[in-house]
Amino acid sequence: MKRGFALLETIIVITFLSVSLLLLYGTFSNMINNSKKNILYDDVSNIYKAYYLKEYLSLNNELEGSSSIRELSCDDFSLNGCVVLFKEFNINKLYITLYDLKDYDKSSYSSYFNNYIDSLSNKGDYEYRFIVEFKDDSYASLGLNGEDNE
Repeated sequence: MKRGFALLETIIVITFLSVSLLLLYGTFSNMINNSKKNILYDDVSNIYKAYYLKEYLSLNNELEGSSSIRELSCDDFSLNGCVVLFKEFNINKLYITLYDLKDYDKSSYSSYFNNYIDSLSNKGDYEYRFIVEFKDDSYASLGLNGEDNE
């Protein structure tokens, strides 16, 4: 009788521990995946690159807002060193969007870009957002104020 009770108790404890460990593993693996994804978003060095690029383009009056998502390339700028600047900063694309971008055609953009947009907070007193996509699929963004883009 006591052996049967001990066996039953052992099975119940093992089942409880197994379920607990599975739940813990699921939560832990989700946290690891999110942290790996967020490493690519708004890295400090990329924010500095985006800031200096934004300042450079603002000084040359090259930034204008957009009602949705506006993709920028060197063809959009009247700057001589644009290609060199993109190469030095390892930039793939530039975007200017509404700051509180909610609805846009997600099928027109990469899944990396869509995930980045979904991760952004819309809290802020900005009108537009300047987004830089780097060649390693990392991103950085800065807020822009309407006309003066400061």
